[in-house]
Amino acid sequence: MRTVHAVFQNDGEWFIARCLDFPVTTQGKTLVAAKKNLREAIELYLETWGEPEDWQPAQETYLTSLEVAV
Repeated sequence: MRTVHAVFQNDGEWFIARCLDFPVTTQGKTLVAAKKNLREAIELYLETWGEPEDWQPAQETYLTSLEVAV
């Protein structure tokens, strides 16, 4: 077992689930479903592609908002 970092965002209809440690994104109608789907997607990713030799989990993860010019 290992710990990975993820972000979940509700768009009003779906919960979008993004893994911060591997290039994996999925969704679910509920937060519970999105977590389950992300766990399965990460496991499938690792089963298919393997774990990168130089993989190191993030030591700290911060979520913040930024203003950008558009």
